[in-house]
Amino acid sequence: MDTTVSINTNKVPPGPQTRWLGLPMLRAMQKDALGAGTQLRDDFGDAVHFRMAGQSYYYFFSPELIRELLVEHMDDFIRHERPIEVFSQVYGDNVLTTEGERWKRQRRILMPGFLPKRMAGYVGLITDATVDGLQASLPQTSGASTTIDVDSFTTTLTMDVILRVLFSHKATEAESRKAFDATRTLEHQGMRELFWPKTPPDWFPYPGRTEKLHAKAALKNLIQSQIDLRRQAAGDHAEKTDYLAMLLAAHDEEAQNAASATLTNEEICDNCMVLFAAGHDTTATVLTWWIGLMARHPEYAAKVRQEVEEAIGDRNPTTDELSRLKWTNASIKEAMRLYPPTPNLFFRRALRDVAIGGWHVSKGASINIPVWHVHHDARWYPEPETFRPERFMPNAPEIPRGAYLPFGAGPRVCIGQHLATIEMALVAVFLIRQFDFALAEGAALPKPKIDMVLKPEKTLQVTFTRR
Repeated sequence: MDTTVSINTNKVPPGPQTRWLGLPMLRAMQKDALGAGTQLRDDFGDAVHFRMAGQSYYYFFSPELIRELLVEHMDDFIRHERPIEVFSQVYGDNVLTTEGERWKRQRRILMPGFLPKRMAGYVGLITDATVDGLQASLPQTSGASTTIDVDSFTTTLTMDVILRVLFSHKATEAESRKAFDATRTLEHQGMRELFWPKTPPDWFPYPGRTEKLHAKAALKNLIQSQIDLRRQAAGDHAEKTDYLAMLLAAHDEEAQNAASATLTNEEICDNCMVLFAAGHDTTATVLTWWIGLMARHPEYAAKVRQEVEEAIGDRNPTTDELSRLKWTNASIKEAMRLYPPTPNLFFRRALRDVAIGGWHVSKGASINIPVWHVHHDARWYPEPETFRPERFMPNAPEIPRGAYLPFGAGPRVCIGQHLATIEMALVAVFLIRQFDFALAEGAALPKPKIDMVLKPEKTLQVTFTRR
């Protein structure tokens, strides 16, 4: 029996009729990108098409369509130029902002620094930063309490972590404040510019220009000063276990010539810049929501705490021990499901006409991969708004491939996902065994908002009580 289904690959998905060149829809997305995406999915289904300012846009909401796009048709799409342009203006040409052979070369050179065997060298650096961060910000006397802005706390902590992982450098209070302010400024400005057709040159006055340039210079000076110090130390980097030591010694075995076998000074700086920005803020975001969820769900905090006490006690954990903490890692994974740090992957642009799930996607069209909406779909996650770490415990029902995308998917999956996983679990261990978390009576978690990463719309205040 012939079960072949004839697919009309010239059929375009349904979608809204856009008026006034789609400007009302653009405003709706600027105001509430998550709500606008939900409305599109509810109204039109898993594949949506509309036009805005003469450009075709597609949303794909199902795991099957997303995997087909990111994996099976990976050569038919590139990441859309506009967000890459916005990021590269701040962070330069690096493993996040390059494409094609330039990206493949940089990823080959950088990848050894993120392999599991390198994690042991980083764990000591992460541990030292975590211990110092908890001592500086949280009570050290049994029974003492303090209420803090969790996002500010986790951002400062992970900022110190990434500086130590990159450079073995403990940030001063002044450096941390300057880097914190610079990062926030660049995030806000980046979100603003993503909705512009083009960013004017630096010499031209435009909204946010002065603050952006000052913030960019502050971060670059911080990064470059650490690289300069290491280079002045000649061969001492061979004794270091940090990421910069790996970058300075890295060699591309597939290089066509000696000149391209190693990273240039500019490439080292640019990659340190983006690893600093992406490496601390996404991790801080996950930890912020995880702490809030532990405070909101003390029954799960108790499970995580008991596991940590039984498996690790008061010792500093190893990478192997961290990877075996079932409830700890399941609670972090569920936090990333509910609050994915990157709620939308970079828009893709079609290099040629292509069919995705039988739907026609025209050359030049822009495609959105809405991670948030896939993570909140009841088809893949029953009671999707409920915090249920059991979803990620051993023997739990299998989650469809493509339905869980906190680190992306396909060849451009996040290069630092293993480091981030180890860091989040390690910080969680130190926090859960030393502190109880509580929200104000009757308080709920703030609504999320997209600010490059997924941040609380209002300040998340949590009370930490020393055990």
